[in-house]
Amino acid sequence: MFLYSDKTPPAFIDGECPDDIILNIDSSNNTALVHWIPPLGRDNSGEPPITVEVHGYEPDTRFKAGAPHLVKYTITDATGNMGASCQFMITVNCKFITFK
Repeated sequence: MFLYSDKTPPAFIDGECPDDIILNIDSSNNTALVHWIPPLGRDNSGEPPITVEVHGYEPDTRFKAGAPHLVKYTITDATGNMGASCQFMITVNCKFITFK
C-alpha cells in the first residue's frame, strides 16, 4: 500500500498578484472606488486552493484618502499547506484644486 503525503504548498502565479494601486479621489466624500482582480493561485493537487484577504478588503470598494491600505491574500491547500502571501498597497490621494 502506498501513502502519499502532500507537502507542496500552493502558490500564486507570477503576475497574478496586483501591483500597488495609486488613485486620486473620485467623489466628494474623499474616497475612490478601487478595482482589482483577486489572485486565485494554483496547487499541485489540481484542486483550487483557498485564498483569503486578511484585512477584509474586497475589489470595487471605496477607500478613503490618506495612509496607504495594505491588501494581503493568504493561500492554503486542502491539506493545510500554506504558500507565500500576495500583498499590495492601495493609496488614494486627495486632488487639490487651485482657484485663480
